Amino acid sequence: MPPDGDMFIEKRVHPRVTLKIPVKYRVIEDQTEIKTVHEHKLNEQTSHTFNMSLGGLYLVSDHILEVGCILRMDITLPEISEMFSVYAEVVWANDTGAGIRFEAIKEEDLDTLRNYLSEKTHSK
Repeated sequence: MPPDGDMFIEKRVHPRVTLKIPVKYRVIEDQTEIKTVHEHKLNEQTSHTFNMSLGGLYLVSDHILEVGCILRMDITLPEISEMFSVYAEVVWANDTGAGIRFEAIKEEDLDTLRNYLSEKTHSK
C-alpha cells in the first residue's frame, strides 16, 4: 500500500518558534575575493527570520541562496538587544527564502537563544 500523501514526518530536532527577527548575513566565499572592508560590506544582506529554533531558522530573502552554501549571520534578538554571530548552512531554498541549519555557534550564545526562545514559547 502506498504511503499517505498527506502524511508529514517532522525531522526537526528542535521546535520552531514563529518570530520576525532582524538578520544580517553574507555568503562565505573564497576569502581572496574579499580584498577590503568596503567590498565585505557590499556582500552583506539584511533580512529577517520567519521562524527560528535552537538548530536553525527560516530566512526570508529576496536573493536565491544555493543549497550547501555557508553563511555568516549576525542575529539581533529584540527586546533584549542581544546580538550573536553564527555560521550556518543552507539546507533548502526557494524564491521566498531558505532553511538554514546552524553549524557553529558559541555555547553562551546558544544559551541566550535557548532562554529567548523558551520565553517566547511560554508567553504565547
